[in-house]
Amino acid sequence: MTDQVTPLADGEQPVDTNRLVQTLIDLFSDNELNELCYELRLNPEDLRAIYKVDKAREMVNHFHRRRRLNVLITVLREQRPHVTLEDLLLKQGAVDAAAVLPGLPTTLPSAPEDMSNTMLVSKSLVSLLRLLARPDMRAAVVAFQTDFQAASSQIDQMNDFKMAHDLFQELENRYFLIQNDERRLPADDLAWDSIAINEPELQGKISDLRVVTQRPTFATDEARWMAQLDKVSDSIRVGVEQFDLDELKRGTSLLYRVLNRTPSRINAQLVATATALRLDALEQAMQTINTNLSASDLGRDSMVEEIANGVAALGGLDDRLTVLVKEHNAWQEIDDELRRVEGTLNQSIDELDDAWFDLEPMARNLTAGQEADWATELNDVVDKLDEALRDKVVVTVRRLFRRFQSQVRRRFRQVDLELLTLCQDLQRVGESLDLLLRQFEK
Repeated sequence: MTDQVTPLADGEQPVDTNRLVQTLIDLFSDNELNELCYELRLNPEDLRAIYKVDKAREMVNHFHRRRRLNVLITVLREQRPHVTLEDLLLKQGAVDAAAVLPGLPTTLPSAPEDMSNTMLVSKSLVSLLRLLARPDMRAAVVAFQTDFQAASSQIDQMNDFKMAHDLFQELENRYFLIQNDERRLPADDLAWDSIAINEPELQGKISDLRVVTQRPTFATDEARWMAQLDKVSDSIRVGVEQFDLDELKRGTSLLYRVLNRTPSRINAQLVATATALRLDALEQAMQTINTNLSASDLGRDSMVEEIANGVAALGGLDDRLTVLVKEHNAWQEIDDELRRVEGTLNQSIDELDDAWFDLEPMARNLTAGQEADWATELNDVVDKLDEALRDKVVVTVRRLFRRFQSQVRRRFRQVDLELLTLCQDLQRVGESLDLLLRQFEK
């Protein structure tokens, strides 16, 4: 097998995305770029670019977002063999070229390379590429092609949901800044200056979300909340430009409603996709190959150890995914109930009193056996809120409810962060899956 299908190893010098874009522009005509898209199972129309320079940039952007640059580079070098990896690497001391690509949302930090199960999985999948040269092993690998293809597609969907989630988080941060300044109006006219500073950033996040929701991952339901965000954009822009407080409030009020509902729905879609991801099937596939290898004349080859390590690593990712999805769903249930109660708390604590019958044991179950600070602090506020509800001390109940809600959401965000980081780990596996699948088609 030639080195043209060997992906860059983890920890090697990173790819210079700016040089990669320029290479595509220099070596491919517009029609050839379209053909390259089809070879990569990418519809050129999805790039939403007319000119060749924009199309090349969006191709790199597409694969960069999905952590699939090695797939693009592999196909590029197959079609232009004179291009070497050294031609595409970031030179030492150069500015990170990824920064030149517009529209890339902030990514989450990966786990340290030497601690990541995905590194072992990727290595074992690269070993499978070498195995395909052996007729006696090819049949065993090809038998699981459907599971590999489904997993790669689902990982892409999880990536899209993660990007939308991140953008909503950034949008919510801008909302709070504008809403805090809005409260100063009309008494403090200088608040308009602060709002005018944050308004373009808010508009930028809405624009980024508009781009993300045009991807096939998102169903037509997303058009409804995107239409609401367009109304938010218009109202807040008019409010700031005309110093119209009523119009500004109309926009922020609608934005609050979108933020209160949509991110949780996107989270639910991400979790549903993660739950459907058949990592156990992939693990079983690799176990079958490992068994066949052990019985073959390659039994002492280093590939056997790599495949065996890959089986264990993939099982580790599956275990992490199962635990995180279960905890995520539990916190989501509590958070949904708290949002329902929150709207009635200023009028009466009766709704909270009724809901506490379910909320209290739900919170206890999540902290049971946990020794971390978050669990200790949450148990403490649960004890105090339970006592205040029994004594009907309304002011104390409201204050403790806010503390309880804040701590629940803080822990919920942490679980979300871990789940989204796992999605990023799975993206790295997805790149190796894509490279593997390309060999099936040859």
